[in-house]
Amino acid sequence: MEVVQKAVIDDSEVCYIRYSELRGGMNLPVTKNQHYVPRFYMKPFSNIKNAGAKNEKVLISFYQFDNNILRDNVPTSSICSEDFFYDNDGSVEKMLAQKESKWSETIKKVLDSSKVDEKDYYYIKEFVLYQITRSKAMKNHTQDMAENILTDSLFNMTRNLSKNCIRPLVKERVEKELTPDFNISMVNELISVLDDYEIDILINKTDLNFITSDVPVIITNPFDVHRAGLADIGTVIFFPISLDKMILLYDKKFYKKIDKTICQSEVVKSINKYQYISADERIMSQNLADFQDYINDRQLNFEREKLKNQTKVKTAKKMNGTFIAAMGIGITYTINIPLFALPKALRKIPVEFRETFPRQYSIETRRAVLCRIYRDPDDFIVDHTLREQWKNGQQYYKKILKFLDYYWETPKEDLNITPLLMHQLKTVPVNQFL
Repeated sequence: MEVVQKAVIDDSEVCYIRYSELRGGMNLPVTKNQHYVPRFYMKPFSNIKNAGAKNEKVLISFYQFDNNILRDNVPTSSICSEDFFYDNDGSVEKMLAQKESKWSETIKKVLDSSKVDEKDYYYIKEFVLYQITRSKAMKNHTQDMAENILTDSLFNMTRNLSKNCIRPLVKERVEKELTPDFNISMVNELISVLDDYEIDILINKTDLNFITSDVPVIITNPFDVHRAGLADIGTVIFFPISLDKMILLYDKKFYKKIDKTICQSEVVKSINKYQYISADERIMSQNLADFQDYINDRQLNFEREKLKNQTKVKTAKKMNGTFIAAMGIGITYTINIPLFALPKALRKIPVEFRETFPRQYSIETRRAVLCRIYRDPDDFIVDHTLREQWKNGQQYYKKILKFLDYYWETPKEDLNITPLLMHQLKTVPVNQFL
């Protein structure tokens, strides 16, 4: 037997609580209205009525991309959420609620300019990863990738069934198996990747407010504009936590000095533009006026559409299987943010020849760079334009490798190129190294 009843909790939110009859008695209440952007995060961007009272109301304004909807002073309880978004039994929602109590305490300390300790830095990194993996956008991203990969792979294996026959079956299975809690389950495996990130709190001293979105955590790479993996050199992660404060995680070994005070409105605009591009369904802030410049920016809307329409997965039939290239979760670095000055050794490298590599050293990665420097493209590239591009890039990969050896602190024994290694670099199949 199942009963669903209304319940009123703090800030006058009306939610629904489900009770399921189990062996041995009733289980704990399950919250039906499950947020993928926590309400504590949205609160500093909101107008608060009756603050601290039982009838406190937290009201935020938003712009919704579908149908160009502008809404003022909407309860945070009613947005960035869905009924039973994570699960029906409430286990994921309960786990997140427990973590949110820690995250909200840490964010409050930052907002109050209180002293933060190592445990707080850990909670910030944890919040970052959970917010990335728990969002509706990530759920759709994961499901779309899995659907395309499985559909193309099965089509390449069978060939006697059309993709139109395969896709609905795959889609049904993917939506059932790859739920938001699947993404969340990977966080513990990823947290160590952020160990070497520096954390700074940036203060917005301009008259412009920060805006946020339903995908508030931005991952991008000012060095390699097309790749921004969490483990890559040059990747930056940032998200606003109020109208005038932003948290930044960055590679301190790459970015030597970050100005913690933002005094230029153009910098705030650039940061806000990434929220606009990143957003899935809506951008949010305290006032509707905060959105107007971005909504009317044709170039910004073009960049947003380009990202949303980008192919998530590319597959190709090979003799021994299916080649798969999947798009990451980072955002292409198309809007310059002056805060992120590249190392002098890399600034003159043209954008098209900038390529990042993992922060953690491995001899295999170094040899992949060496291959780009010494491999003659005439042996394996048929297209003339691509062949010339490879040759033009070789001079820049020498500069990149010089910087990488400094960054990685490459062991001396790995710096030597023996005659045998040089022969391999010049002759072996390219994909053995790349």
